[in-house]
Amino acid sequence: MGKQKVLKLNEYRKKERTAPGFEPLDDGDGRDRFHAPLGQLKTFLRERKWLLLALFLMAVICLLPTPHGLTVQGKYALGLWAFVIVCFLTEAVPLPMTAMIIGSYQVFAGIASFREAPRTFMDDAVVFIMGVLMMGAMLMKYNIHNRVALFMLKLCGTRIERVILGIVAFCAISAGFITEHAAVMIMLPIGVGIVSLSGGYKKVPNLAKLIMLSISYGVIIGGVSAPSGGARNALMLGLLNSLGINVGYGQWMLMVMPFTLIMIPIVTYWLLNLFSPEISDLAGAIQAIREEMEADGPMTNQARMALAIFLAVVVGWILAGHRLGVGNIAMVGILLAAVLRLIDWSYLQQKTQWGVVLLYAGAISMGKMLITTGAASWLAGQLLRLAAAAEVTEGVSLLAVTAVITALVTNTMADGPTVAVLGPIFLKVAELSQTSPLVIGVATSLASAFAYLLVIATPANAIVYGPGFLQAQDFLKAGGVLFLISLVLTVTFLGGFWWHVLGVW
Repeated sequence: MGKQKVLKLNEYRKKERTAPGFEPLDDGDGRDRFHAPLGQLKTFLRERKWLLLALFLMAVICLLPTPHGLTVQGKYALGLWAFVIVCFLTEAVPLPMTAMIIGSYQVFAGIASFREAPRTFMDDAVVFIMGVLMMGAMLMKYNIHNRVALFMLKLCGTRIERVILGIVAFCAISAGFITEHAAVMIMLPIGVGIVSLSGGYKKVPNLAKLIMLSISYGVIIGGVSAPSGGARNALMLGLLNSLGINVGYGQWMLMVMPFTLIMIPIVTYWLLNLFSPEISDLAGAIQAIREEMEADGPMTNQARMALAIFLAVVVGWILAGHRLGVGNIAMVGILLAAVLRLIDWSYLQQKTQWGVVLLYAGAISMGKMLITTGAASWLAGQLLRLAAAAEVTEGVSLLAVTAVITALVTNTMADGPTVAVLGPIFLKVAELSQTSPLVIGVATSLASAFAYLLVIATPANAIVYGPGFLQAQDFLKAGGVLFLISLVLTVTFLGGFWWHVLGVW
């Protein structure tokens, strides 16, 4: 009995040795060798190729001699910058973990102390994203998003093309006046509700991606249309005022609003063709919403209080966001909801995507690092020198160079810091080259909104990434074309035609 078991075990071992990855080799002496170590190495290299590429780029940049005008810390900052870009584009490391690497790297590279590095992760924008995600969870708890979705679908109709156009147009137009944050917060629960009532992400993945990107890209193309659309616009107005150039609210809108109006149908058409939705009509979703609303009955007092808190937060963002901070206002709303027992901590802990919060905190930290080490200014200066060497020193060609540089930089750091770092440099270049500082300034602010490519490029991208419908590659896939179209439209239509018609250039 015992021998029989031993024989069976030996047979099993022989079979195991011939499994994939353990194929024997004849070495000439009749002895078996195994491919296991080599196979494991090949698998490791194949699965970690993007991470290895990111590490290689970082190592090369850090080991190169420090260029003139750049500090050693600035060189190390650029090394991390290259590493993070590759990781964000390829998800070589889970995105929240990439954010953690940003903090640890700064300590080990001597860029910041272990006490200073964690402080760079905290910013009002980080608190805002956390508050927005919590606020969205509260609205979904009381099915408020379904009620709002039903109202919107009644206005737009049920055809998917009209719905997407309605989402993009609403986000684009409202983002110029109630800030991008508020526009995303209003529309996100609606988008999640439509996806849920259409069968969920597994059944309609293209529809889910289509709606989420319509929200994000809608606010991106609309936040530039008015001075009230974002901090970058107000910052550029201040820089222009310091040069004695006063730009009125209406003048800004005349210069930039055509861009938004043209991009609305372009974004809609491109996303509909890229992510062809699984359903063409949302009549089923509308019927499901109605049935769910009828089953739930009229809004409860708790639901009304939740809706009132949300509306109060939106009004606070509009009226006092610049003074109290949009993040602080959002958290006050969440605290009030908790005091009124509309939500509790265990619910928020389960429903909040903490990885998204950490992800954007890391992006904020990296942006601050690029500024404090001087890496951002040095990089901008080098790019401008290359432009000068190519005899791109004035007019539309200079406008094109500054817009491209700004658009690339803004995808790796927030738009406000991008304008703060590049704005003074570009305005000075415009002044020296006898090119209109007004045109260069407005174009710089406009291009700082072209954050189509990375999750961390803008809070809007980070927020729509939260529900889990999108991957990092989706932003690059969808945003690459819109990125190029936006640049071409800025340079050729606005710079080459429209601003001449207005007489500002």
